[in-house]
Amino acid sequence: MRKFQNLITLFLAFFILTSFGTAAAKSPVELSEVTVAEDTEEVLKIEIPFKGKLSEDDYVLRSTANFVLIEFDETLPGRIKRSDLAKIHTDNFLEKVNIYEIGKNKVRLRFTLSESVNEGDYSAQILPKSKAGKKSARLVLTIKKGKSSEESETYNINDKVVVIDAGHGGSDTGAVGPGGVTEKSVALAVALKTEKLLKNSGAKVIMTRTTDRDVAAPGVSAGTELQARVNKAPAQADIFISIHCNAFSNPAAHGMETYHHRGSNRGRYLATLLNEELEKYGGLFNRGVKGAGFYVLRHSACPASLIELGFITNYREEKLLSDENYQQKLARAITAAVSRYFGE
Repeated sequence: MRKFQNLITLFLAFFILTSFGTAAAKSPVELSEVTVAEDTEEVLKIEIPFKGKLSEDDYVLRSTANFVLIEFDETLPGRIKRSDLAKIHTDNFLEKVNIYEIGKNKVRLRFTLSESVNEGDYSAQILPKSKAGKKSARLVLTIKKGKSSEESETYNINDKVVVIDAGHGGSDTGAVGPGGVTEKSVALAVALKTEKLLKNSGAKVIMTRTTDRDVAAPGVSAGTELQARVNKAPAQADIFISIHCNAFSNPAAHGMETYHHRGSNRGRYLATLLNEELEKYGGLFNRGVKGAGFYVLRHSACPASLIELGFITNYREEKLLSDENYQQKLARAITAAVSRYFGE
């Protein structure tokens, strides 16, 4: 009899434990869709409706360069389809949305932006179901946009002589992107925007070219053309900056980088500042600061740097490099670096 009672006690204990354990287990949340709820000059808001119980402990929000990521625990992608996400973008800020299953009941949403974001520029909150608004429970991602390209920052570069060299031009297109964008056109556009910002900051700017033309003459040797660019720099020039776009046979190659002549410490310092500001403003992958023997670096009488703004052979970067707003950001980056160079 006692054995029977012990068996009953064990059975009841097992039943209670398993029942409570089952009740305590949380069912995975199911995401429903991703939509752009608001897109203004100041802010972008994304709504992610879901089914189930989602708390702030169930997701992590973070960023890196020009990506904002939300990683969910105990969550399923639900009805979200990659084909639907491919249609989500805004004109100048949100480029694309991707979804990944990164583990059992673990989902990552990645938002690719046209500019880098910093911690404090984005936040998320969970809103309950709204019968009046006919909305289900949802997570709202808010991203503050950067300053308008029309907003100029204050720099002090009084009376410094800065030479800006827009790479290629005229008979030399430079590299050409998959969409037909030419390196010479991007280099000139960024150079002209930089010239304006530098002049507004008090600098004396010398341009190797201001139109789509050869600096020396069509058909001359590469050395003659490059020497003509170096010759544009007057004896009192303080720095020389040559603007280019990168290219490679593999369209996946990406990122920006800056160069200096290996024998010039001031050139390396200029290239380092340009690299830091281009990463900050442009948000592309940073390939680093490198020494090189490029003609304009070797033959420049003043500290010089050559900039590769991005890979024009990369579809995404070609699109960015041809965008006027993005070009303005690059011009601001160059101007900020020049200001730091003389100010520090």
